[in-house]
Amino acid sequence: MENKNKKRRLKKKYRILLRKIKKLVFLLCFIAIILLFIYMLFGGFTKNVKDERIVKSFSYIDNKIILKTRKHDKKLYCILSSSTPKIDDENWTIVENNECNLKYELENYKLYIKTDDKIIYSTEDDKDVYLEVNENKNKIYLAVGGTYNFYNKIIGNDKSIKISNSNTEIASINGYGQIRGLSPGNTTIKVKYNKQEYQIDVLVTNLITVKPSDGYDYKKGYLSCKKYSKEDNDLIDEILKDRIQDAGYKTRAGAVEAARFLTLEFPYRINYFYENGRQTTNNVDGEGRYYHVGFYLDSTRYKNITGSSTGPKAWGCSLYSNPAHRNMDNGLDCSGFVSWALLNAGFDVKDVGAGFSDNSDLTDFGELKTLTTSLATSNKIKVGDLLHSYAAGGHIGIIVGMDKDNYYVAQALWYDEIGVVITKYKKSSLPSSFPHVVLMDKYYKKDGNLTNMW
Repeated sequence: MENKNKKRRLKKKYRILLRKIKKLVFLLCFIAIILLFIYMLFGGFTKNVKDERIVKSFSYIDNKIILKTRKHDKKLYCILSSSTPKIDDENWTIVENNECNLKYELENYKLYIKTDDKIIYSTEDDKDVYLEVNENKNKIYLAVGGTYNFYNKIIGNDKSIKISNSNTEIASINGYGQIRGLSPGNTTIKVKYNKQEYQIDVLVTNLITVKPSDGYDYKKGYLSCKKYSKEDNDLIDEILKDRIQDAGYKTRAGAVEAARFLTLEFPYRINYFYENGRQTTNNVDGEGRYYHVGFYLDSTRYKNITGSSTGPKAWGCSLYSNPAHRNMDNGLDCSGFVSWALLNAGFDVKDVGAGFSDNSDLTDFGELKTLTTSLATSNKIKVGDLLHSYAAGGHIGIIVGMDKDNYYVAQALWYDEIGVVITKYKKSSLPSSFPHVVLMDKYYKKDGNLTNMW
């Protein structure tokens, strides 16, 4: 009997203890929920970029901040301000396609991101610096006035970043990692941060120019004969190769970059030359066409030429054109230019014409479509696609830029603005100039670091 009483007393004690534990657990859970609610109410999850991860990348380019965000279930807006902005401030910029472009004015700005009714991210309390460095890039080439982002810096105390520059007269670097070419020469820039050191060699040269932001510079002169030495030619080829590698070798972006480099960064206009033949027809090379990697600026390149008709002569040097029946400065014809751009990007289309001949042509390397206004104003055409017309028996160009209303087409022209140029066309009226488009997705296969504009 006594044992039974002891068991009953023990069970009673356990029940009482269990009820107390349950009450304690309930109370702790209740407190945790209240604290969590308060934390969320005051934006606790959105104060630090490392927790919320709203900011994906943050770059400084030519007095602009380019902010890329991660996907969010609400519409986002961003602003740069020296103090906390109001929710209804008219200067908020909408984030479209997870990207927001902001004009940079102050070095001590703060970044804010909001939804329609609440600021969800701010850097005003951030103490850390975040650097994103391209460690695979150890040398860059700049024109005087050209820029390159050595690293991207997210807001913070940049006193922890230590920068050294071996020659400040050649290039400068600001706190946000943008290097600017000042005068021709070489310098080495080192950045120390978080016990790591990053180094980049900078070569500034007059052999290239800064890409104009608003289109092709029709004021630049034509290339003259013997303008460049072998060393100059070698360096230009080296820079071209570097640009294509950055864009992506054997990608759509690489082909576009080759065409952009010749038309935008090379300081002279290449002349249009009525070709004297091709390697694939009568074994003529370098006369209106140059089916080799690099530029054709010096006589040392003659060793690459497989056959001549009235040459060899480098670009800019006078050469007799059989179709034109006169001497002209050597350069490129339309299909010669496009083939050259493709070859330098790693695409071997052979020495072919514009199309539609019985032999292989550039129109055969992609999906040939009749160009309508509907197609031209759709999102199916991309930078890097080819455009064809029947002019002069067949003409071809490559799209190197596009914005909301226009296409920018790199092409070699024999009329009006003669030479290898970039022409702007309204999307709505493009079919009147080019009846066909060659969609090149299946040929390129990879886009690389493709941009719609330079």
